[in-house]
Amino acid sequence: MISKPTKKLGFGLLAGISVVLLSSCAAPAPAPTHDQVKEAVVADTIRATTPMERATALTDVMTNKLRLNESQQAKVAKLNLDYSSRFNILMNSTNPKISKKDEFLRLSAEKETKLLGILSASQKQTYEASKQEFLDTYRIM
Repeated sequence: MISKPTKKLGFGLLAGISVVLLSSCAAPAPAPTHDQVKEAVVADTIRATTPMERATALTDVMTNKLRLNESQQAKVAKLNLDYSSRFNILMNSTNPKISKKDEFLRLSAEKETKLLGILSASQKQTYEASKQEFLDTYRIM
């Protein structure tokens, strides 16, 4: 005859094994989508850097790639810092009414319009030719 404590121990062990077996039968979590991975990388980069660091890095690249003059460089630096700060605020927002992706796209389009207003015709051509690189590499700046 099995004593009551042993029965309780046996039942608890059996229940624990059942949970483990059932858990291992559950479907694995779906892999994140490309957009989810990209959003996570963007968020991580924004959290790991300051708006000033991101704006300075982007301004340096743009100055070299687009051959900005001093006046343009100052305007682009100000623009980059402004939008880098806005992107930072957006990423840190916990407002459930805001679609971060939609707002990010809106801000990016707004920034690009202002940027094109600063550039000369030849610089705009260079920007357009390099636009995908700028968007892929420096989207969050």
